[in-house]
This record gives sequence, C-alpha cells and structure tokens, in this order.
Amino acid sequence: MMHSMPEVRSAAIVLATAITAGSVLARRAEAVPLAPPGREDVAGAASPAVAAPAISSVVRDDEEHMDRDDARGGEGTNPYEEASPPARAAPTRTTVPLRDGMLRLPGGRFVMGSASAWAPVNERPAHSTTVTSFWIDRTEVTVGAYRACVDAGACARPERASASCTFDGDDSELPVSCVHWHDADDYCRFAGKRLPSEAEWEYAARGPYALPFPWGNAPTCNNAVVLLNVQSGKGCAPHPARVGTHPAGASMFGVQDMSGNVEEWTSDWYAELEGPSPRAGVAHVLRGGGWLSTAAMSRTTSRDWGSALEAGPNVGMRCARDGEQGP
Repeated sequence: MMHSMPEVRSAAIVLATAITAGSVLARRAEAVPLAPPGREDVAGAASPAVAAPAISSVVRDDEEHMDRDDARGGEGTNPYEEASPPARAAPTRTTVPLRDGMLRLPGGRFVMGSASAWAPVNERPAHSTTVTSFWIDRTEVTVGAYRACVDAGACARPERASASCTFDGDDSELPVSCVHWHDADDYCRFAGKRLPSEAEWEYAARGPYALPFPWGNAPTCNNAVVLLNVQSGKGCAPHPARVGTHPAGASMFGVQDMSGNVEEWTSDWYAELEGPSPRAGVAHVLRGGGWLSTAAMSRTTSRDWGSALEAGPNVGMRCARDGEQGP
C-alpha cells in the first residue's frame, strides 16, 4: 500500500486504529513522472569521519520549487513554520564518524515534535527528549543489500504489490520498497543492526534544531524526491532515486534521504500523540515521507503509520545500532 495521500482502508483496520491510535493524518497520492537526478557514489568504505553539507534556507525560484499552495498545505495553512523556537537557517554542521556505511551520531537532548499551531495533531505536543549515541545507516537500505538477505534465506521476498516496487527491477542501488515492518525488522537483524527508534530517526534528521526539513526551510527537487503538487500530480521523479543522489538534502550529520524517496519504518508502535511509545499496538511509525508523499508529509516532524499488513512502493527502511557497538 502506498503512503502518500488518503485512501480507503478496510473496516477492520480503521476500527482497530481508531481505538488505539486515533485519526490518521497520513496522505496518499500518485505521482506523474519527471526525470530523476543523477547518481553520486556513496560507497560505505571505512572512513574516519564525514562532514555534513551546508544547510540552506534559500528558496529556489524555478520550476523545481514546489507550488505555493502545496508548500503551505492548502487552505492558507503553513505546516513548515515552527512557532517556538524559530527555525535556524544555517545550523552548525557536525562532523561525525563514518564506518561501513553507518554514521555515529553523538546523541543529546532535543525538542521532538512540532510547536507550530499549524502542525497536525500527531506531531504534538513538542517535548524535550534525550537520545544516547547511536549509529545509523547513511542511506536507505538498497535493493542489492536486501537481496543478499533474501538469498541467505533470512528475509522474505517483497510482495510485488505494484509495478513500482523496486525489488524485481534491474537497479540494485534503488532503495528497496514494498517491505512490511517484519521484513524491515528481519533485514536489520540479519545485518547485525536494528530499526531506529522514532526519536533516533528525528534526531538524525534535524539534530537539536527546529528545522522543517533536514537541510533547512525550502523543499525542492534538488533536495528530495517527493510529490510536488497534489492537484496536478506533478512529482520530482517517476520512482525513488538511487540512494545518496541528493547530497544537498542531507541532514546536519550527513544522513541522506531523510525526506522523500521512501518512507522509513521505525521500531516504535504508533500513537496519535507525541510522547513515549506504546508497549503494543496495531501499527508502527513511518517517517520521512517518500516519492509519493507531499513535501508537507516529508518534514522532519511528519509522522505516518502502517499496519503489519501494509507495504507499498512508497515504503522502505534504514537501520541503526547502539553507539557502543561498532559496525
């Protein structure tokens, strides 16, 4: 099932989710293809450290800049503006260790969620939380990496729920998609890792800054592959891009594709309000939006969900590891 604009769900899932998670604010959509960007090599060879690219809030005034109505979420609202504290245009870039395709983030205390009055209810309340040092994949898990798990008999072959599912294609550098939560969990365990918590994911995307996007304030196709205009169906690309091909969209730590490309599973159960993760539930949290998600659903604080039955071409993953464990 694709995660981009609202679509009809089965009565059973709607009832169960209404009881445990409240109303769902995810958006579902279909995209009209445009040419994808070129590829940058992001091989995970051992390296002592990586510096994140510059983070900018400059709004590009060209055809790739998303339509104003979509950027504001429609109806005159603006889901990008943080009420308190204000978003900083150029947060300090942080150089962190890079090893075997994983970045070691320092951890720290930050304000999770959004304080904006325009933010969806499932992004509130903004609250202070702390994450300890952890490793996270620099890019999303690729088709090639997941195929190795399937070949080893440790992972299930993704269901071909759509012609847009990436596993059966001929490009091993695309992010794997159409994976259920259990598929993602199995892969990370096979790789000696785990799924990131929701708090770890958001910290990797924005650090201690109130940034609506990993790179700053302005969404463009140069930063991420998303759906640009709901009414026209215009999108940045006809499918997710090869991982790591949008370095301008990296977070302050250098974590890539945290906005757009594919939504990413986290370890947490979904709850309607921000706060401690429930001990059980009927759906897990998805973060970051994908190529079939609007930019408004691809922000650092955007929260989506998926049941155990759901998987579609908009859904993928990346893995994490505790800080004291080396890749």
